Amino acid sequence: MHPILSDRKKHLLYLAIWSAVGALTAFLVSSVHAIPLTVALLTAVPMLLIYGEINLTSWYLSRAFPLGKTPIPVVLTVAGASAMIVSGLWSALGWGMITLSADLFSLTISPMPVPQSLVIIFITGIPFFIISLAVAYLLAAFEQSTGAERDAYEARLLAQNAELKALRMQIDPHFLFNSLNSISALTASDPHMARTMTTMLADFFRKSLSYGAKESIPLREELSLLNDYLAIERIRFGERLSVSITAQPGADAAAVPPLILQPLAENAIKHGIADSLTGGTVSVTAQLKNGRLFITVENPVEEDGPRKKGAGMGVEIVRQRLQALYGSNGDLRTGSSGGTFQAVLFLPWEQHA
Repeated sequence: MHPILSDRKKHLLYLAIWSAVGALTAFLVSSVHAIPLTVALLTAVPMLLIYGEINLTSWYLSRAFPLGKTPIPVVLTVAGASAMIVSGLWSALGWGMITLSADLFSLTISPMPVPQSLVIIFITGIPFFIISLAVAYLLAAFEQSTGAERDAYEARLLAQNAELKALRMQIDPHFLFNSLNSISALTASDPHMARTMTTMLADFFRKSLSYGAKESIPLREELSLLNDYLAIERIRFGERLSVSITAQPGADAAAVPPLILQPLAENAIKHGIADSLTGGTVSVTAQLKNGRLFITVENPVEEDGPRKKGAGMGVEIVRQRLQALYGSNGDLRTGSSGGTFQAVLFLPWEQHA
């Protein structure tokens, strides 16, 4: 539907502009030809209001004969013919208004003969309609450009969502595989603890499925879920595993992707704590710096120890999720030094609604 006719406020504004043009025309005619201003207003304003309404047809012409799909000679022919038809209708309207004013008020609106006045009206109407048609084509081109950008954005969004779903599907079996390995390790040495761990694991999965269905969760919930996971692992490792989780005041309200830290904790235990005879501490800290949220996961590593196969799968999943969600504004950096492995995750800080 026509963008002006479909919006009442736009339509009223459009009519107000033509009314102002009509009032200015009436003032000029009244001043030049010594015609009463009231009579000039009653003649010029209705004429220009009706002409403005007729000019709205230019929008439909720009859609019926779009540039790029219609040969230029056809567009020019249609534009010229339409301008002459519209101006002809406006001239007929002018003839009626001039005749009506003469009959009702016994006044001559124009000192020129009526045919000459009609010619002037006709000639004046042509460029006005051409301008209206040009504006309609410009609006059509703008809408086409905006629509193309919107379609491209929606396509990128769909691709991003598909990528994120694929990454989440990798997290769940990877986590389940590691968790079942942990339970399997306990079944022979401590069946009671294996049953306890199974119950805790079921509760953890119930909560993680609830969180995983959301686009984002507060960091406090992510840290709580991470603490539940580490509590399960403490059953397996006992005193060999210590946990330290701290968040700067205000940082715990930040919006984060769900289950973004759990793969990092898995990596810390599998490639850090499990390889150490004495174990160590998995440390998680969250800080706000320069409008960004930084989360650091640290664990001890045996620098001279053997490397396990598959190292870094969880880390790579986290990195891909961050880049898919935030582009260059989110990433994961890793490195080890002095017997400590460190994974630093950063993303834009935004308070969770």
